[in-house]
Amino acid sequence: MANIKFMLNELEDIMQGVFLVKELSPKTLDFILSFGERLSSYIVAEAFKENGLNARALDYRHFIITDYNFGNARVNFELTNVNIQNHLVNSEEILVVPGFISTTEQGETTTLGRGGSDYTAAIIAAAVDASSLEIWTDVSGMMTADPRRVKKAIPIEELSYEEAMELSYFGAKIIYPPTIQPTLSKRIPIRLKNTFAPEAAGTLISQHPRSSEAPVRGISSIENIALLTISGSGMVGASGIAMRFFGALGRKGVNVILITQASSEHAISVGINQKDATRAQLAIEEEFTLEIQAGIVDQVQIESDLCIVALVGQNMRNTPGVAGK
Repeated sequence: MANIKFMLNELEDIMQGVFLVKELSPKTLDFILSFGERLSSYIVAEAFKENGLNARALDYRHFIITDYNFGNARVNFELTNVNIQNHLVNSEEILVVPGFISTTEQGETTTLGRGGSDYTAAIIAAAVDASSLEIWTDVSGMMTADPRRVKKAIPIEELSYEEAMELSYFGAKIIYPPTIQPTLSKRIPIRLKNTFAPEAAGTLISQHPRSSEAPVRGISSIENIALLTISGSGMVGASGIAMRFFGALGRKGVNVILITQASSEHAISVGINQKDATRAQLAIEEEFTLEIQAGIVDQVQIESDLCIVALVGQNMRNTPGVAGK
């Protein structure tokens, strides 16, 4: 109880400081968010000990090293892998490691963003060359479609890494793309299991999944999409247009979800989050001000309230007529 009381007192002091200065920076928010994982990992480790298991909670600061992008930090894998191997390899204890939280080289707390806890598990699995990675959640694996919209959706027994990444990128929230990347590089299979139905097979993600006769493995979707289009005769055959277009969006922090370009190079369209539409439009108009004034590039067009629907399956490339359906 002493450790828990110490952490809660520390949290209370931080919250009092935020209240007094009436300011919450991303750096401070990351530190506050870290307490949930730190407390829960310690409590779980102590519960294991109470049941006679040789367990120990580990301090997150010994592990994952990142940059200073608070809220969605990028991992320094070179330092992180060394840290993990030094602390975990050959350990005979059950080690309980907090997920989602990490630290800079200077010891400042950062977080890994959405899906950070699963990402932490994948980073550790890759660093120690684990034989497999199990992720326990509240559903029985990846589904063929969103069960809230498609009542006949069923779990997918096996997927390739690429199929899983595509489904997760386009809206299947059971696993996030960053989680797959470390395991993909080491070819470590991932098993998605249901905590509330452990007997269910779940979904196995691996390099060589069992083949399926169906060309489509699953369907996923992203809502609240805006389609931004830039077009004009001045774009045809002009070098550097695409670089300027995507550079302008990148400088404003606009994430591009979908890209399409006319074969004549007359137009470029991108799908972006609807909340970024105004910011993206202003960025493109600023970048191409002279071309728009000269009439060689048209005004930026925005179509809102759209949705991206993605069909995913490796067999589609060998099956004619899928797009026609």
